This record gives sequence, structure tokens and C-alpha cells, in this order.
Amino acid sequence: MKKKLQGPDLISRLPDELLGSVITLLPTKDGARTQILSRRWRPLWRAGPLNIEASVDGFHRDELLASVFVELLSTHDEAPPVRRFYLNVNCMWSPVPRTMRIVDPLLQSPGLHGLQEFELLASHHVPASALRFSPALTVLSIRSVRWERADEVSTDIVCMLNFPSLKHLALSSIFGLSERAIHSLLSRCPILESLSLCENTGCRRIQISSLTLRSLAVSDGDKRLEGKLEELVIEDAPLLERLIPRLPNSGLVIRVSRAPKLRTLGYLNDDINTFELGTMLFEKMVPVGLPNVMRSVKVLALLTPPCLDLVIGFLKCFPCVEKLYIVSYTKMIIQNDQGYAPLECLDRHLKKMQIINYEEDKSADVNFIKFFVLNARVLESLKIVVRQGQCDAKWIASQHKKLQVDARASLGARLDFEAENTCRFPRSVHMKHIHDLSMDPFDGS
Repeated sequence: MKKKLQGPDLISRLPDELLGSVITLLPTKDGARTQILSRRWRPLWRAGPLNIEASVDGFHRDELLASVFVELLSTHDEAPPVRRFYLNVNCMWSPVPRTMRIVDPLLQSPGLHGLQEFELLASHHVPASALRFSPALTVLSIRSVRWERADEVSTDIVCMLNFPSLKHLALSSIFGLSERAIHSLLSRCPILESLSLCENTGCRRIQISSLTLRSLAVSDGDKRLEGKLEELVIEDAPLLERLIPRLPNSGLVIRVSRAPKLRTLGYLNDDINTFELGTMLFEKMVPVGLPNVMRSVKVLALLTPPCLDLVIGFLKCFPCVEKLYIVSYTKMIIQNDQGYAPLECLDRHLKKMQIINYEEDKSADVNFIKFFVLNARVLESLKIVVRQGQCDAKWIASQHKKLQVDARASLGARLDFEAENTCRFPRSVHMKHIHDLSMDPFDGS
């Protein structure tokens, strides 16, 4: 019988600090289970900070779970024992007061002092104690909240807060968040780096000036919503690198006076009535007048018909784009003639391109992609997501012939095809891509 080989226990040789960091990344239940591994592991979980997820819907079982949770935090050795807390509060199936009786002790637990990351998903009312962690928070995300007396309550709560450590803030689907409340909140975030304001109501105009903000996402929500956002004004954002108008946008106006380091932009679409960037002005995706160019933008994403005139107009305004993402949809008959003057972007800069919703039976789509194949001289990769069909070898060979791949301007360019069963639209850019500037927000891979 062959003897089973066993190597040395290299993991246990790691220092306690590193093992504690590994345990912190595990779900709470799995982290607690590490205590049974050996006597050496037993104190590590109790000493390290936790990532906690809790869901409360007002039923009696939640009262027991809440008491267990509070007891758990009280037995944890080091403060702060909780690094991240995700709380889902659902009042739809039980009276609000009963649910709040469960939520309040959770939020007032001493174990949550010094909490760094707090994510709240709530279907209804939320007590003011939900934001008592403000001095230590570095990440705050609040989604789907209905305040009892919208403007008064939210404004009064926000005006009492102070966020000296907050770097990432996301507010989504909050009803009755007034303009005064938002501006008061932002004024109390002196080192804020990323901000997402999506589908909130109660504020028609947001005006932002920030010396620290690097990433901003915004959407106005469904056009049927009353009190939705109508205008975003960025007056001065010297460090802003990323501006992401998230879908839906139904008539939003965006004006950017000063953002000299803007690098990533999109998805721009014709539901944005007016987009003003420095001296450039676009009305429903169409450049107005003779705008100046902006050379800082390297990543551009467009939700647009496959229209060469429109896309080339953007590449003239942003001549240094290195990555171009296009989600295609057809509203009109497009010819896409191939006669265009040379473009700096295609001659020197464009290295990566992705097109979603390609329909190979439409000449406009074929001509659109063929133009870039034949003219993008430094292109390294072109990914084509097909609306329907199968990307087998025979079909890909036929597409290479249609798109004249053998005559491509960049001999090193790689073409990849991917099949989708339905038309794909970017309903939203993932929140972590908004906050993490090291990630390309539009790269689905």
C-alpha cells in the first residue's frame, strides 16, 4: 500500500498577524470554525476584526439571532471587533416598530464601536442610530431607504453627522434626500475619494466641488419619479479621474467646469440631454459647435447606434483614447461610409476596443467594425459580442472575411468573438469598479 505523502504545515508557520488577516476575509461562520483547527488557531478568530452580515425582517427568530449577535460581539477580545457590517432590514412583512426593536440593539452594540465599513439595505424606515458610526467609517453604502418625513428627517440626521475618515460613499434609491442634505453631507467628508449617487429623489440639482474626489457615478432614475435629479454640476474637481453616468438617465444634464485629470468617461448616451465638459458641449451625443479637445481621457464608453459619424466625432474630441467600449443599439438606418480623414486616436493611441450587440446580418454593423479593423494602426485587441448565434470556427472564418481581417491595419491585433443569447445593455457599472480605481469599470472580463 502506497504511503500518503504529507508536506510540512506551512500555513501554521505564518505569523499571527497574517493569519488573523486571512481569517478576517472569511465569512463569519467560516472564520469561527477555524478555532477547531488547533490550539494555536483558537485565539486568532477572537482577536481579529470580523466581517458580519445580518438580515432582519421582524420575525421572532430575528430577536433570538440579534441577542446571539450582541453576545458574540461582547465576547470578542479586541476593539474594534467588527471591520465590516452588512445589514439588510426588511419591514415589509412585519410592523415597523417590531423590526426597529430588533435593529436598534444591533446598531447600539459596543462591539460596533470603530466600525470601518457599513452597508445598509433597507426597505423602509431606518433609525438615526444607523449612522452613529460616522467618525470611524471609511466606507458607507445606503440603498433603498424611505425616511418617515423625507426632507425633515434626512436633513436633520445628516446635519448632525461628521465623516472625517470616509473615503467611499454610495447612496442609492433613497427617497426624500434633499439638496441641502446632500450638500451638508459632502461638506462633512473632507477626504472623500469616490461617490455614487444613483436614483435618489428629493434633490433636483447637485453641485460638487471637491479637492479629493477621484471617482463619481450618478444616475437620475426613472423619468416617472417625482423629484428626481435633473442636473449635476461639477465646479472644481482637480483630482477627478472617473466620471460614470450610470443607467438609467432620462433627461439628465451634466456640466463639468474643471476636471483636468479626467481619465475614464462613460457610458455616455443620448438620454443625457446635455453634457458639458469644459468648453465641449454635447446635446444628445451630438457635438455642438467646434469644441476644444481633451487629451486626458484614455477610457471612453458609449451607448450608441453603430454610427461612424457619431463615434468619430467623439474620438476627435478625445484624441488620446486607448480603450473604447461601445454598446450598440439601432434606432435608425445607418450607411457608415468608409471615407474619413486620418484620426490621431486611430493612428497612435487606440489599443483595445469592445463592441457589444453586433449583428452580422446588418451592413451598418459590419461596416462599423470593418472601419476600425482597417484603420486602427496600434490596435491590440478587438472583442465582438454577438447578439445571437454561435461563434463556431466556420462562422468566425466568415466574419474574418466580411471584416477584411487579413487587411487589418494592425497586424498584431487579436479578434475575439463571444456569443450572447439576448441583446445586452450595461444596466449598471459594478459598485466595486466605481470605488476601485485600479479596475477598468467597463471590462466585463
